[in-house]
Amino acid sequence: MSPSRLVLNDGNQIPWLAYGTGSAFYGKDVQNAVVTAIQNGFTHLDGAQEYRNEDSLGAAIAASGKPRSELFITTKLGKLQPGDTPKSALEGSLRKLGVDHVDLYLVHHALSHTSRLKEVWKGMEKAKQAGLTKSIGVSNFTPEHLKEILEVAIIPPAVNQVWSITIVFYAAEGWIEYHDSWRFTLTY
Repeated sequence: MSPSRLVLNDGNQIPWLAYGTGSAFYGKDVQNAVVTAIQNGFTHLDGAQEYRNEDSLGAAIAASGKPRSELFITTKLGKLQPGDTPKSALEGSLRKLGVDHVDLYLVHHALSHTSRLKEVWKGMEKAKQAGLTKSIGVSNFTPEHLKEILEVAIIPPAVNQVWSITIVFYAAEGWIEYHDSWRFTLTY
């Protein structure tokens, strides 16, 4: 499998193709599937707190024998529990994944953080500044959501990951041009 990469606005690079652990894998053990994916050339592993399988994703990373430096690991912030911050939520994910950092940490859904998006984004920046993630971004955000966090962002999102079916709508609504104007990488 070709290790083609996209350069993000923060200078980091992301493999253009990822093995995702959502959809059919929600709440399921993904260890065997992920080990098989790694053995077949996948290096970008895409997980999320909401998928409820970060433990088995971590077990797969360990069982694969692949050095951490050869993997690109993404996880996504779910709905914050009382007292949690994006940084503390990521620390929990890191324990489950068995790694000391992820390569990309995304806010999974803006709607999970209604009226707190600015505060959540500042917490994402703290996670990056603490070295817990190399890049930060968002998932399933509209331009309106992006505008809201950009009002307070010191570090702009490097990525807006969207469902692939959504890209047709985005093209029709001019969203791709909006992402390009801010140098966000639109992934799907």
